[in-house]
Amino acid sequence: MNSIASKQNEQKQLERLAAQREIYSFAKRLHILQIGLTVIVPIILFIISSIWNSVLIYSALFGVLIFIIDGILIQPIIKAQKTKAAKIQELFDCDVLELETSPLKVVNDIAVEEILLNYNAHNKIKSNIEKIRDWYPTNIEHMPISIARIICQRANCWWDSKLRIRYSNFLKYFGIAVFLSLFVYAFISKIDLIEFTLYLSGLIPFFQFCNKQFVTHRAAALRLNEMVKFSQEIWEYALNNPEDYHRIKLNSRRLQDEIYEHRGNSPLILDRFYNLFRDENEVLMNRTSEILIDEANERIKAANKV
Repeated sequence: MNSIASKQNEQKQLERLAAQREIYSFAKRLHILQIGLTVIVPIILFIISSIWNSVLIYSALFGVLIFIIDGILIQPIIKAQKTKAAKIQELFDCDVLELETSPLKVVNDIAVEEILLNYNAHNKIKSNIEKIRDWYPTNIEHMPISIARIICQRANCWWDSKLRIRYSNFLKYFGIAVFLSLFVYAFISKIDLIEFTLYLSGLIPFFQFCNKQFVTHRAAALRLNEMVKFSQEIWEYALNNPEDYHRIKLNSRRLQDEIYEHRGNSPLILDRFYNLFRDENEVLMNRTSEILIDEANERIKAANKV
């Protein structure tokens, strides 16, 4: 009753997913560089300067310089890459889920072919095929498109907000631990205010990174919770009013707008952290789709008996 399962595996759609994955991979490599410059190097310099005081002034200068570079160069590039990847994913979703592109979201300015070439993604489709095939559950093919579409969208919303909270809490407590360590060192060593300020200047990029990541991951988790809540509301409406195709599709378009914004604005999570919970997340997501399909089938059967 819908073509989602087959359409998502067409060559055009696989190319889009391949391009999207490569853009995110590039953004994550920049994020790793960002972590190196704003977290690892400042901490190393802090340790070295606590041993050799002559390094302290250079540590402070490095901290201020990286603070500026990260704000005006690295972070904007990462943001641009996330937006580009979100646009490609939106093109994929609109085609596969049979949704019109939003007039408020400019997503047709992306040349997927150019991205495939520049990121060498066209040569990586075969090696990544198992990761990009069957992007959405394949057991929805017998569902009406209006119902199947929402199941797929709910799968998009199901990106564990608890994972982001875990990640943000880790950064929060790590930042607090380093800050307290600085105070303890300053107290034990009885350093003066100027020297303490230099130490603090050297760690500015680190504190900025931890604070920003904590705030943005918390905001993303809250946004996810709101999206899940709205997806539940439109799911109930679709099951209770299956004949109202226009309203159901309009609700899906509204949810898709939020999904697009979330993809473009959410902070990155390193693959190693995500992979710790990947299998658990995928099992739960697949089980959730099965429950939704069973619920929809029961409602459809009950409606046909009336």
